[in-house]
Amino acid sequence: MREPQSSPEAPTPNSKRVGKRLAIIREELGKHYGEADWTQAAVAKRIGLTQNIVWRIEQGEGGKIENWLKVMGLYESQGYNLNWVLTKNNGQVSKLQLDEVTKKSPEPIRDAIVRTLDKHLTAVDEKLDAKLTELSELLTTHLRTPSINIPAPFQ
Repeated sequence: MREPQSSPEAPTPNSKRVGKRLAIIREELGKHYGEADWTQAAVAKRIGLTQNIVWRIEQGEGGKIENWLKVMGLYESQGYNLNWVLTKNNGQVSKLQLDEVTKKSPEPIRDAIVRTLDKHLTAVDEKLDAKLTELSELLTTHLRTPSINIPAPFQ
């Protein structure tokens, strides 16, 4: 005998919040391991769902709890902390499973640190580039219009 199909429920603030966090994790994994490996379709294929189901979960549009658990289980296996996904005010909750991850491998932590540093260094590079461009323009302008008289043979 088949189990009755659960009817889709209207999105709730909780399901929207959790879905958004699951999307954030998938996008982070895509940035780290390659976008093609972490599209909604690729995630769906890994866990035996359809892309539409993964999309609905990320939108917080309900669905079977089993499907939500499959997505969360996949991300947990990649070192993410489900408490970060589920806790309403998660500012004090680590996104990564620090204890479990460090027992297995420090790479996810290292990679998270590298990504954070890379973001900050990119911002610094952009600011430095802007200042160097500004300085270059100032120097070029002042060199074209010298304020001292240079004798003709030296010009």
